[in-house]
Amino acid sequence: MTIAAVAALGLLGAADTAAGERIRQAEFGAAAMARAEAWFTAGPTYDQDGCFNQVTGYAETDWSGVLGGCHRPAYRTDCSGFVSMAWGLSVSYATPRPGGGRDLGDITRVIERSALRTGDALVRSGEHVRLFERWVDRGRTRYLAYDFGSTPVKHRVYLWGGPGELDYTPVRYLGVS
Repeated sequence: MTIAAVAALGLLGAADTAAGERIRQAEFGAAAMARAEAWFTAGPTYDQDGCFNQVTGYAETDWSGVLGGCHRPAYRTDCSGFVSMAWGLSVSYATPRPGGGRDLGDITRVIERSALRTGDALVRSGEHVRLFERWVDRGRTRYLAYDFGSTPVKHRVYLWGGPGELDYTPVRYLGVS
């Protein structure tokens, strides 16, 4: 086999890997959107001390357990519990914060705004997290996201760079990157 043929095979392998990653991200994003829409429809009440299960409703909070007091299939009824649920995590992680530890920052990586895909999240450190769905314009200035910062869960368009918007950092769950 020639050097050119070996190099071409290497490029094909890299292309296959990249295509596989895009497929995994698309499948992950579609599943996350389906779970987010289910909670949007169910309409749980915002409560940082509450747990909600899509099938059985509200559940007891167990603060003696590891992380967040709510475990699959119930999730904490706040922004980070919502994202944990949409991502299908086993527990409700906290919103990433300075000093962190045991929060969504432990299981995500920062990505470029231009790399945002369905199912990624937008984090305002120590305060809030949104679930990104998609850009709604070619200039990537407006995006559709799920947001659970108050009751009910919201599914609406946000303006990138609008008041408070520059404080959000795009992140991707490590389980799909």
